Order: sequence, then structure tokens, then C-alpha cells
Amino acid sequence: MILTFGHTKGGVGKSMLALNVAVERIRAGVDTLLIDGDPRQTSVSKAIAVRGESGQEPPVPCIVLEDARTLRQQVGLLRPKYQDLVIDVGGKDSSALRSALLVTDVLVLPVAPESVELWAIDDVVEVIEEAQALHPFRVLVVLNRAKSSGQDNADTRAMVAEYPQLTMLAPSIGHRSVFSSAFGRGLSVAEYRPANAKAISELRAVLAALSS
Repeated sequence: MILTFGHTKGGVGKSMLALNVAVERIRAGVDTLLIDGDPRQTSVSKAIAVRGESGQEPPVPCIVLEDARTLRQQVGLLRPKYQDLVIDVGGKDSSALRSALLVTDVLVLPVAPESVELWAIDDVVEVIEEAQALHPFRVLVVLNRAKSSGQDNADTRAMVAEYPQLTMLAPSIGHRSVFSSAFGRGLSVAEYRPANAKAISELRAVLAALSS
């Protein structure tokens, strides 16, 4: 399966989710390759480099394919060699994002319960519709940085439900600092110590939903 973590907006948690999913797939015995499709190469590939330098097991294979044409070609060649390809693309309407959508099975779209992020949904849906006209794929929305109280989470879910192209997953990821702490070390929250039981439970629920 090819999973692309993307959005036309930056800072929504794409790289964090991509790393966690790739690491946990590998820890579960799934032969997985993580692909950094961000031409800035400032996030997921650097986090994996930190992981490698620390000697953390298991190793996570990660390559950088920032050129749009190369990304499409190489994903086609790599697909038979791995059970899963996890692609992280930069947070903007880029040629890399559009190329990834032409080869992906699933787009994972993180959305936070913040007005500025909800305003960006129209932009990414336009890109999704253009890509789906050429290549069918599912779009699964993850509520990221969910709030512990208040109406914002429910309001966000209601807004996402207005778009027939989007499927909101039931589990969500809370606004927890452990996710950024783990990411900076190239770890999933399930590997990070001291363990955060709530964060681990949230991640496992999202993983199960992505696999269903």
C-alpha cells in the first residue's frame, strides 16, 4: 500500500504522522520504505538520520525524492519491492504533492481544530479533485492536535463531513508534546521513554483505522 501524508498547508503534522506510521509498520514486521518528498528535506529524513546516528533499532529505510518526475518514476519501481511505501510531501500545493497523488492508494490528511487550518480545506480539496480525476485514491482525515475539551473538535469533524471526498477517521491525536519530542529523536511515541500511555493508545487507534 502507498500512503501519502500531504496537505497544501504546512505545520499540520504530516511528517510526524508519517514517521510514526512508518516506524510502527516496520516494528510490526511490515517491509516499509519511508520517502521524503519535501525539497527542503527539513523534517522526516533528518529525524530518521538522528535515529540512525543513535543506533535505534529497528533501522528505518528512508530516501529523498524531492523531484516530482523522479518521485513518480521511483515509486513505480519501488512499489513491488516493499509492502508499504509511506510518502511525506511538503506542506504546499507543489508538483511533488500532485505527483504523489497520482500514484498513491491513500492520502492521509491531518487537520487540526483551528480556524486557520479549516480555511485551508477548500484549497486541498481542489487539488484532490483534480488528482482523483486522473487516478482514484482514498482520502482519510486525521484530527491532529485534538483539544481535551470544548466544542472545537466536534465542529471540525462536522465541517470535514461536508466534503464527500473526505473520510474522517474516528480516532484522533491529542495535542501532546511527546509527539514532537519523539519526532526530534526519530522515534515513534511507542518507542519514546518515558512512555506516554495516552499518546501510544491514540497512535495505535489511528494505525488500526488506517489499516481497516
